[in-house]
Amino acid sequence: MTMHKIQESRVIQLDQLDEFPAYVAIYSTSGSHHAFTLSPAAMRWSDNIVLNRLKDCEAFWITQKNKSQCDYAALFEPILQYYFGDDFIAVFACHPWQCLLYMAYQLQQQAQGICFLQSRLNQNIYRSLGWQCWFANQSVLAGHLDDIHARGFNASQFRARQVRLKRFINRIGVAGPFEMNQVDYQAFSRRFEIWLANIWAWSKTRSSELQGFPWVALRPTEPVMVERDLEYPLNQWQFVAVLLREDLKRLNESFVQNDQLHINRLVWCIRLFNHQLVEVALTFRQPYSLHRDAPEFNTALYQARFIYDALIRELQQRDKDLDLPETMPLIAWHIEVCESFELPPMIWDLFADHNVDVVNEALLSLQNKLPVSIDCYGFEPSFCPEQSFSELSICTKYEAQPGDRLWTSYSKQRPLFCYPSVQSLKMFDNCQFDLLERCADDWWRQEDTRGVNRDYYLHKDQLGRASWVYRDSNGGWFKQGEYH
Repeated sequence: MTMHKIQESRVIQLDQLDEFPAYVAIYSTSGSHHAFTLSPAAMRWSDNIVLNRLKDCEAFWITQKNKSQCDYAALFEPILQYYFGDDFIAVFACHPWQCLLYMAYQLQQQAQGICFLQSRLNQNIYRSLGWQCWFANQSVLAGHLDDIHARGFNASQFRARQVRLKRFINRIGVAGPFEMNQVDYQAFSRRFEIWLANIWAWSKTRSSELQGFPWVALRPTEPVMVERDLEYPLNQWQFVAVLLREDLKRLNESFVQNDQLHINRLVWCIRLFNHQLVEVALTFRQPYSLHRDAPEFNTALYQARFIYDALIRELQQRDKDLDLPETMPLIAWHIEVCESFELPPMIWDLFADHNVDVVNEALLSLQNKLPVSIDCYGFEPSFCPEQSFSELSICTKYEAQPGDRLWTSYSKQRPLFCYPSVQSLKMFDNCQFDLLERCADDWWRQEDTRGVNRDYYLHKDQLGRASWVYRDSNGGWFKQGEYH
């Protein structure tokens, strides 16, 4: 009977889980030292509960989900089992307090496994929770607020207002906090205290912003860092890159070539010739493995090069009126790993297809190397050009459909670069036009249907530059895109 309920719960989650969970609370009585389980951003809430901020790695997990063609439960469960065995409870939600609130209920029920608060089933249970769950984590919360010296927080006053709130709810006979949804935040804070009002707001929010929640970032016990004092000043990148590569090798060796360790952020702290200290961050869009990038470490060096060039331009602009070298030399630096977490082997083996993985790994690596993010698009079954494509997540597996050949034949004639809005075009003599296709607007949605037909052409100007243009039914010419 219990197994039947668990399976039924998961089916509902699969159907209804639409939003990516920004946070997760993980409870376990064994293996609790694995704090950075699903994200490099973690907080130790209590001896047995750790919080992870998943939204820092949202793009990575969405990519893994699409690549594996599974739901989030199937993606996260093997990883949690790898670290904690079967002795864990994981609650995913959009705010850390909601994770903790629902965790109190799960502990009451002596449950195990994964819960997604975004699912309709769990949302219904969440809205029916009583006051016992709502107050359960408030003593630990008060301890964290006291530790960080939160502004306006007084522990004794907070406890007194808790007692006052309990008397109030007993007097009016309200069974749970969500039976008071109509209560105004300002009125609640005036009557009971601002921090209780904040807890009230956290319980109901749909936002992933902390909104004053005391997130105390957990730091590694021993920072991983390499330092270098230069024998002579350097201001040319080709020489800086050689030494940086050596330092990245030393950094990799300090991890004992751990293939599971992935980095989200490195800090490169540079001392300039005038002894000014400049700190810049090498941030990776996808978790980055030093071990896999060895021995060249091209991904990290690409990021460092972009940052170095931007820093030099900024210094030149700032110091242009001073009698200083055009490119400020460097005399020392150190590199420190600030955000990292370990990904178990099965994340790369889960439903793996070697040929597809080679392409996916190349795309993920390219995302980390470029200074801008990569956008991925696929075609949509529509004759209207503006509706003939949609944005996809990187590494999304596409299953070919029987009618795809028609749409792919149209898409091959269209350029990769399209303007956000069409531009009016003045025609000149001696220009070449090649008819590509005829299509129409969504005429049934428009009041004026006189210009709905479009004849698309490949237009080449006198310099041979190719544009994607069309002529509407009224004879007007417009440019919508450019060919390479």
